[in-house]
Amino acid sequence: MDVVRLVESKVLLVAEKILEVLEGGSDYLTFETKLKKELDGLGCEILKEVLEALDRKIRESEDRKRSWVVVRKNDQKEILTPFGPLVFKRGYYRHKESKEYSYLVDKKVGITPHARVGVNLKAELTEACAAMSYEESTLQVSRHNPELKVSRQTVASCVKEFKTKEAMPSPTKRHVSVLYIEADEDHVKVRGRKGVQARLVYVHEGIEEYPRPHLKNVKYFTTVSKTPVEFWEEVGNYIANHYELSDIEKIYLSGDGANWIRTGQEYISGAIYILDKFHLAKYILKATAHMPELRVPIYQQIQALNKQGVLERLQEALEGAKKPAREKRIQDTIKYIENNWDGIEQSVKNPEVGCSAEGHVSHILSARLSSRPMAWSLKGVDNMAGMRALRANRESIYEHYLSTKKPSPVIVELNHEVRKELTRLKEKRLPGREYLNNVPLLNARSSFARMALKGLNDQKVI
Repeated sequence: MDVVRLVESKVLLVAEKILEVLEGGSDYLTFETKLKKELDGLGCEILKEVLEALDRKIRESEDRKRSWVVVRKNDQKEILTPFGPLVFKRGYYRHKESKEYSYLVDKKVGITPHARVGVNLKAELTEACAAMSYEESTLQVSRHNPELKVSRQTVASCVKEFKTKEAMPSPTKRHVSVLYIEADEDHVKVRGRKGVQARLVYVHEGIEEYPRPHLKNVKYFTTVSKTPVEFWEEVGNYIANHYELSDIEKIYLSGDGANWIRTGQEYISGAIYILDKFHLAKYILKATAHMPELRVPIYQQIQALNKQGVLERLQEALEGAKKPAREKRIQDTIKYIENNWDGIEQSVKNPEVGCSAEGHVSHILSARLSSRPMAWSLKGVDNMAGMRALRANRESIYEHYLSTKKPSPVIVELNHEVRKELTRLKEKRLPGREYLNNVPLLNARSSFARMALKGLNDQKVI
């Protein structure tokens, strides 16, 4: 196995380029660019050597000979990696009993049939597109290496492959007396449908003021495809797994009164529902657009918890309406207040409890899903919403993507070969010294760079 020689050879070439900079033959920025290109090239060479060495190991193994027959030995495969295009050769086999055909080395390392983009690069693309468009994300990933540029459809496929998973139980549970749950939704255009709701729920322990106001220990949840029951069960499981329930005295559930939000009271034991003041104000504003003098009396009746007084003021607004559309807005407001009066009462009784769900939906969901004209597939919008929640939770989308892929034991299997090569080189001569005739500068005419490099080599520095 020639991995050690490849690395040694590349280190010597890099040393030559360093001396070019020292002699003034190249500026630092150019050196930096060339260095990255050389190291990316080394990465591809090492991957090629590892995969082909693994293929030879499979071909020579007794287990393979008992079960698989060699069909072809040197089929070429090209796949895009974070280092650039990787081209390697491997064998094609047929199973003796099942007659299955397979590239065993591809199967071993997790390269799926017809794959053109590697898993690590897909993970990079997936993380990038959670913050920007598909086109911008592929430009971002390929900004230092144009060979990494892929199509928007490839990025979309990465998103559709993404799998979300529920939060793992915490080894130690938190002790709090009050817990806050806030919920709202974004309306997203989906191809072939009128639209869907991307729902957002977040759990937190209140507001901290330092270094600037923020939610304490906040955890975000999103879904497009789950039913309200499934979604609230997920939230309830998180609370049970991360908080000592016996310590919680109050749980406030804030929202705009949507049926799916009210369902949360059934699955979050003891939750006190509070109607979001923003949505209440929006309904009152629309209902009194033609009679603004009624707004103050309506709010006074709300503060006095006089439901009948509120409805009487709205009835006055209804009598003063001259257009059917205005009448409908007032009737909608009356119905809204009647259906959510319990939430209005709790809002008055607990004025310190606010709700910032509208802003969180805007930043976490709308900013990527609906603030620009775009249409999603149902699978794409569901996964993207999950990725945005991961990002808001400050979790790595890159690591999350990789965690769903089966790890490969390649390095462990080739460990013996690498150690054997290192031992052989150490016994023969010190690694790093020039003995492969692969440093052109040492064979060139006399110069300051040649003298410096030769001196370093003789002194066993490189």
